[in-house]
Amino acid sequence: MTRFSVPNLSRSVLLMTAGLFSISRTLAQDIIPQVPSRIGGNPAEQNVSQSPVNVFVNVRELNGLALDNSANITLNCPLSGLTLSGPAKGTSTVQFMHVPVGDCNVEVTSNGFKRALERITVNDSLVVRNQYVFVYLHPESEPATSNYRPAVTPGVLQEMDRSSEALHKGKLNDARKHLDKAMRTAPNNPDVLYLNGLLEMHQDNFPAARQQFQRAVSIYPTHEHSLLALGEVQVKLQEFEPATQTMEKLLQQDSGSWRAHLIAAAAYAQLQDYARAEKHAERAVSLAGANGGAPTLLLAQILAAEGNRQRAEQEYKEVVNKYPGDSLVPAAKEGLANIEKSGATAAVPPANRQLLPSLSVATLRVWAPPDIDAAAPVVSADVACQEHDVVDQASGAAKRQFQNFERFVATEHIEHEEIRGNGEPAHLRTRDFNYMVFVEQDKKDKQLYLDEKRDGGTGVDEFPTSLATVGLVGLGIDIFQPGFAKALTFKCEGLGQWRGKAAWVVHFAQKPGERSFLRLWQTKIRTVEVPLKGRVWISTNSFDVLHVETDLRDPVKELELARDHISIDYGPVEFKKSKTELWLPWTAEIFLDLHGHHYHHRHTLSNYALFDVATDNKISAPKNVPVENDDKPQTDPNQKPQ
Repeated sequence: MTRFSVPNLSRSVLLMTAGLFSISRTLAQDIIPQVPSRIGGNPAEQNVSQSPVNVFVNVRELNGLALDNSANITLNCPLSGLTLSGPAKGTSTVQFMHVPVGDCNVEVTSNGFKRALERITVNDSLVVRNQYVFVYLHPESEPATSNYRPAVTPGVLQEMDRSSEALHKGKLNDARKHLDKAMRTAPNNPDVLYLNGLLEMHQDNFPAARQQFQRAVSIYPTHEHSLLALGEVQVKLQEFEPATQTMEKLLQQDSGSWRAHLIAAAAYAQLQDYARAEKHAERAVSLAGANGGAPTLLLAQILAAEGNRQRAEQEYKEVVNKYPGDSLVPAAKEGLANIEKSGATAAVPPANRQLLPSLSVATLRVWAPPDIDAAAPVVSADVACQEHDVVDQASGAAKRQFQNFERFVATEHIEHEEIRGNGEPAHLRTRDFNYMVFVEQDKKDKQLYLDEKRDGGTGVDEFPTSLATVGLVGLGIDIFQPGFAKALTFKCEGLGQWRGKAAWVVHFAQKPGERSFLRLWQTKIRTVEVPLKGRVWISTNSFDVLHVETDLRDPVKELELARDHISIDYGPVEFKKSKTELWLPWTAEIFLDLHGHHYHHRHTLSNYALFDVATDNKISAPKNVPVENDDKPQTDPNQKPQ
């Protein structure tokens, strides 16, 4: 459960979903089936056993379409000694029969694509003894990527926070001073390089900004902020073809970014590829919410350039009527006047600062993403799934793993800021904690609980402000626990992806009239249960949770709470000493509209250390060395605290 309070708070849950599994031996053979149109079956037919499973491996390109090329697929289960392989033979799917339950690897090779290696969990609780694995292939031309988040010290985080705050205030010399110090300590940190690029953008030095963003992406190719800013810079430098490539890459890992769709639309429009431009502009409009003025105006311009006078006129009027205070209204009125005067096909004006509102101000801390129901997710049309099967597998994966661990620790960095009425962040306040999680399981119902401690206690009194968050990062596992899930309705929306990984996209919402206790608000005088809705991205192959987003099902009048948006990213954390990889939270964000004020909290977890049952280490509060004296190198993220 997650709580938000004007302190005090208690129990929390933290997610990790990769694990150790028992494996048995059996025989296997290859056949070539068609892509299944439905995953799962009737729960009444479920027969849980350790019997072998038929594994379907389906290979796709990053756009979600089935692979046209031939491919060779190898399945290897190390503990059982089983290795099988088979060609796709003109289809995108291979079936391996009688695969033992447990942990296996799938390798896929195909001409023109990088070798793909996926860890899969062959499950013993499937309704039908068929399991469907999806592998997305990356082109050979794509730069090398890493799934691991770079380590960062509290000192570097402080320098980045101070430079970001200076950028917001226009104090460019102060921003440069803090960034220079951060660069000396962490010269290859993509976040530092990204902020360097933003500083160059503030000084209108776009070639230098492009260089910084490209360097960040070369080090960490999935760095979303750098990709987004790079696309903007490329449009401003009239490098339209590279801009489309950058945005398409970003949209492969986050199809819900309205800014990425906006930049892609602007670039395609300048290339006179109006079909693609219109598609991206429409998607940007559907996702942008209150920020829809710019994408609506661009859509109108694209429609006018295509000669669609009637629709262009409608979109121009939409800008004028729906966004009356937007600075783009004069451009919309001018477009309307041009249509009314001549009715002739209009040219799309050059993309400029006015059309692309600067990402340099709020890319890291955009006020709030759109509501999760603002637009449907992008999923493959040819594959459906059943929610009960996916939810059961995600729950089972978490339970199996947590049974092997007692506790682990991390460094938690918390940022808090209030957002002004014009969307600009106010004063940024931060705090670092030693963060420990104790794993517990109820003996009767076997439900998992993870009890978090900050600096040995609850830590809520030490938050940067009187708004304190407890259990925010654990939301992903709570959703699938029976005690919480019974109050939710689930709908598996289909096969999508998150950051290039195949994922089942599952929508959930709290049932009317039932309490789930997933989200609690606690004041000095009472506790209020807040009904949620949300969406979760679950790995199709391991059932790890990749990403979770939630919103209020309904505004909470008694709290004057209009928005409560949570976004949590999970990823692999490698513990080299124990040769263990766990899926743990990387970042968690919350966006609040409370009492008419906007707030943003950001939690970053790093420097994980795994503690086994025999460990007696004691943790003290982090040493907050003054920033001006913090010139130590980055610490090993796997080093245990002393």
